[in-house]
Amino acid sequence: MTDEKKLFRAIHSKSKEEPEATFQYIYIKYKPLITFVIAQYIKNISDIEDITQETFISFFNNVENVHTSIKSYLTMSCKNMALNFLKKNKNITYVDMEEFSLLCENATFDNLANDRFIDLINDMKRIISEEDINIILLHLIADLKFEQIALKLGQNVKTIKTRYYRALKKYKKIKGAE
Repeated sequence: MTDEKKLFRAIHSKSKEEPEATFQYIYIKYKPLITFVIAQYIKNISDIEDITQETFISFFNNVENVHTSIKSYLTMSCKNMALNFLKKNKNITYVDMEEFSLLCENATFDNLANDRFIDLINDMKRIISEEDINIILLHLIADLKFEQIALKLGQNVKTIKTRYYRALKKYKKIKGAE
């Protein structure tokens, strides 16, 4: 049984099997992803943290109505909250990779997987360009399609695909040689 199914069972079970522990696990597991997705739209770190908190509060208040995967629900929810925030404040800005790295370094992540994620990003920076890292993260972490990434970055879809696959190939080749 996958972690996702176990979480759904724990959340939706009639017996109270420590729901706080389940919610804490969800928060720790998905906070870096949610922070990253929001950081793609909003530049101010305090706003990013606020929207991250609002996303989890909304999830925990509506958990009975969640029937998709937790990851997809949270990413869509935080994306919509970030876009609503931008509409409300009319501040369209993006976070560059240096600011994202600072955000990751300043955050206190208790999960080993989050440390590996940060190490992977830093490792990738030594091998491929920040623009290519951004494309990879948008595709793999934010679950955006190549068409969405191309629209967001103002580039051709074929260019985005080429850069994505070349960057992965280059990273794997260099890491395989080490």
